[in-house]
Amino acid sequence: MKILMVVMASLLLSINAFAADDATNKANFEKECAVMIAPGGPCGDVVAGGGGRRGCVSKPENFEKATPGCKAVIEEWRGMQKK
Repeated sequence: MKILMVVMASLLLSINAFAADDATNKANFEKECAVMIAPGGPCGDVVAGGGGRRGCVSKPENFEKATPGCKAVIEEWRGMQKK
């Protein structure tokens, strides 16, 4: 029973940590990739939410146009997707 409670507590903590990482990444993305997601930008017509904009920026043809800061945020996001 104690093992089950420890496993449940660990799971809850890891979910909260991932949510915090994702929120931080999203805020950094909005700031660093503002040019890419602005109206008229390569991903300006993609609706916010669900990772669509980050997916659009991460496409090879758009990723090449991104600033170094934007590329770093996208690389972090890609790493989070693999977890």
